[in-house]
Amino acid sequence: MPTHSPTYSSMGGSSESLLRVTGLCKRYTRGSLWRKRVAVAAVISADLEISRGQTLALVGESGSGKSTVARCVARIERPDAGQILMQGTDIAQLAVAALLPFRCRMQMVFQDAVTSMNPRFSALEVIEEPMRIRRETTDDRRDRARALMIEVGLSPDWMHRSISNFSGGQRQRIALARALTMRPQLLVLDEALTGLDVSTQAQIANLLIDLQAAHQLTYLLISHDLALVARLADLIGVMAEGRIVEAGPAQQIVSDPKHPATKKLLASAEAAAAKLTRITGASL
Repeated sequence: MPTHSPTYSSMGGSSESLLRVTGLCKRYTRGSLWRKRVAVAAVISADLEISRGQTLALVGESGSGKSTVARCVARIERPDAGQILMQGTDIAQLAVAALLPFRCRMQMVFQDAVTSMNPRFSALEVIEEPMRIRRETTDDRRDRARALMIEVGLSPDWMHRSISNFSGGQRQRIALARALTMRPQLLVLDEALTGLDVSTQAQIANLLIDLQAAHQLTYLLISHDLALVARLADLIGVMAEGRIVEAGPAQQIVSDPKHPATKKLLASAEAAAAKLTRITGASL
């Protein structure tokens, strides 16, 4: 195993780096009153770099450390070591107050969108919430929420519906609209396509492509589905046991995998596609 993860320097693209992570490490302590507490390494010296407007996908099996990287980048978790450079500023160890200017620049969208929403809120209240915290005027909030609902493919006539009355795919659209209220530069998408049926996955994937072009967004996309993210990503990093074990341009990773972890992910994707074809006659 290498001490550091594979480099992205040879990938090309824009020379303007929006996000650069070097030597990222994160450990968790497990145990209880009855068992000895031990430190478990979730991420070991991870490096990644995304230029403005690019999509980098981190893929790996459950427990590989990919979501921990995402949570550290979004500073939901504080890393134990390493740098997280957002436009040249290291936010890895910033205090909460000092992080506030960066909260608007990057937003996180989770796998199960409803867990990040107040179940008593309407769609309008969910989308407006970040703007209300920033004390924007009621008219400005309402106008922007309406415009964003239209942009993500939802009728503004539904804005007063309870979140519980929306499907999983519709809630993901609402989560994206809420994230965009802050006019972010970076979206961290943690398994945002997981748990959706194939048709809805395709719709949300196309929406992400459209939103990226319209808002000049940069994506850090977390997934276990290598075949799916290959359609969205410019770059792919494969994680296993807390390390990035293979990295490169998306098509290169898919067409010529080198690491056993990458080959295993591709085999799983192909088996899932074949099973779906047998059952439904459809193909991914």
